[in-house]
Amino acid sequence: MRPGGPRPRYRGALAVWLMLMAVPAGAQVAQLSSQSLFYYQSASNYAGNSLAADGGLIYTDNVQRTSSGSGSALLMAGLSGDTAREGTRLDYHLASNLALLKYLSGTYPTRLTGYLDGLATLKIVPGFFSWIVRESYSQVQINVYTPVTPENLVSLNYITTGPRFTVRPTLRTSVTLDLLYSYLATSSAAAQYANFDNHRYGGNLNIERAFTETASLYLKGHYEKVDFKDQTAYNNFSVGSATVGYKLIDGRTVLDLSGGYSQLRVFDVLGSVESIGGSRETLTTEKFDEPIWGVEISRLITPSQRVALTASQQFTDAASAFRLGFDQAVPTIAPQLASGDAFKQREVGLNWRFQGSRSSLTVGLIAYQQRYVIVTATATDRDMKIANALFDRQLSPVLRWDIGVSYQRQEQIGAPAVGVPAQSADTIGALTSLNWQVGERLALRFLYAHSHQTGTYSDNQIGVIASWALVGAQARMMPSSPALGPISPMSTRSP
Repeated sequence: MRPGGPRPRYRGALAVWLMLMAVPAGAQVAQLSSQSLFYYQSASNYAGNSLAADGGLIYTDNVQRTSSGSGSALLMAGLSGDTAREGTRLDYHLASNLALLKYLSGTYPTRLTGYLDGLATLKIVPGFFSWIVRESYSQVQINVYTPVTPENLVSLNYITTGPRFTVRPTLRTSVTLDLLYSYLATSSAAAQYANFDNHRYGGNLNIERAFTETASLYLKGHYEKVDFKDQTAYNNFSVGSATVGYKLIDGRTVLDLSGGYSQLRVFDVLGSVESIGGSRETLTTEKFDEPIWGVEISRLITPSQRVALTASQQFTDAASAFRLGFDQAVPTIAPQLASGDAFKQREVGLNWRFQGSRSSLTVGLIAYQQRYVIVTATATDRDMKIANALFDRQLSPVLRWDIGVSYQRQEQIGAPAVGVPAQSADTIGALTSLNWQVGERLALRFLYAHSHQTGTYSDNQIGVIASWALVGAQARMMPSSPALGPISPMSTRSP
């Protein structure tokens, strides 16, 4: 939304694009966290549709991220941006920061790193029948308490497709039904990792009733069945939920309040039962019932300041949690554990942004709580707290400088029954860069980044990145009077 009227609803997906990860963690390997997403969106200052081809050289003094690691130069090439289109036959939206990374020292093989999330809608019968395709690429950590390197990451490629039916019984009522099939493929440079490839079947039902031009009531239903290819390592599960919500959107406020109920079923759980002659093992289905809820508020408190609050509770898993991060009013992505098991996630986030004529300041705080329904040695409960702050200043019509800091703490809840100790990890990041708009399409970025994990490693990186704008040539230069509007929450976007 923006003052004066709504933006078009963005939907879309393009093929997997190579994108540049120019953030502290991403300059070596892209740790998928709110830190990397925050730096990417704020430092790059994308405004509207933008897409750029990038190439860069980064030097790190600790490529292994150990207490005595060696240095290495890294070559990066790809595309970066956030682009969307709404047409008569095709809608698409892509948010991505993906790169091909080559280690000149040969420490690690050349690999794809970063993230991508895109959604395309082909309107076969406009207004009634369409076909949707969603592609998401992300990375999760094998061990979230050790440094991020290619040997501690699992890549997830999550593809969803299926038909969408839309019916409008009245001018104020709309009904949308999605029937979806998904496939999750995993890969890793690690010698051993838990492969959790799976097939997913399900659908979404959304009924919405508009009271006025700004207020509406909606009812949502969701079901998904997850079948793992390797059923010796993971238990198949299904998630069903129903929610009712209220949505308000005007020039200064975006409000979304919802509540409902969800049931998680875990199939083929191995247990022990008493029988004649002693105990025996058997397979059972376990059910977990929880209320689910969501609160999303984005408000312009002054013409130059915006505050956004998000809070929610739901059942999810590592792959779906990544997509939830892009569907929220304040996009945030917590680092996920490389596990296919389902868990209950509760989160609370706060974001404040000040936008002046030449300067901007953004502060973000978020806390996650993840509780696995079945605790194992590879899937244990944990808490996370993340804080970010970034300031940028337009020094001249062609020069912009930014500086940012981040702090992330993860705490693992001990589980003596499965031999898992309690542990924690604190990671600090800092970034500063000078952005030079050389021409209408060509830009250079000179950056320095530092990251540190308490008691484990310290890493310093310095580099230069060249970008050639393919779409939105002026998007990377701050306008003289930048517009600031509330951020649209997930219920205003397509499922």
